[in-house]
Amino acid sequence: MFDINESLTNWLEKLDSFKLSDYTKLPDIELYMDQIITLIDRHFSLFAYSSLDKMITSSMVNNYVKGEVIPAPISKRYNREHLALLEEVLTLKQVLSIAEVKQIIDSTYENKANAEVFNDFSSRFTEANKDAVLYAKEKLANINANDTASLNHLALELSLVANAYISIAKRILYYTKHYEIMVNQELEDKEKEKKKAEHKKKED
Repeated sequence: MFDINESLTNWLEKLDSFKLSDYTKLPDIELYMDQIITLIDRHFSLFAYSSLDKMITSSMVNNYVKGEVIPAPISKRYNREHLALLEEVLTLKQVLSIAEVKQIIDSTYENKANAEVFNDFSSRFTEANKDAVLYAKEKLANINANDTASLNHLALELSLVANAYISIAKRILYYTKHYEIMVNQELEDKEKEKKKAEHKKKED
């Protein structure tokens, strides 16, 4: 008979050991679309519910390029920078809009090396997963096998906690974006005033 608790525990063990790629170990060669899709799909297979699930498609990649979330390919080929960014996007888009994901990526990569930023992201990802797995295991230890009511209650609890953190993250991104818009507007206004003053000075 199918044991939910056992299956969930096994999956949690895999999640606990799952890591994003180390930047320096990503393929240092240019790849075509179908190759990066195969690589990423294989790497993120832990999060699929069946072999038919696709974690990424060519349409998704093209949309990320159009939205300037990731750089455009060079001669239809992608490099390790693209792969690293796609892993970040796939991770963050589970809880954030693509616009919010772009905001984070633009901010974290500004004036920093790709390897440094990605490996820091990877480290934070691993730490968060391990904390979540530990908490889930502790809760699961007190639930009888196939006690669906208690398991659903645990799912509800985790969902509510996740929702609270997501709400806070989205609000932070909203405020920082709003602040940046205000600052840029003030700079534009000052520049306009400066040009007006210079123009007036010339007329005088």
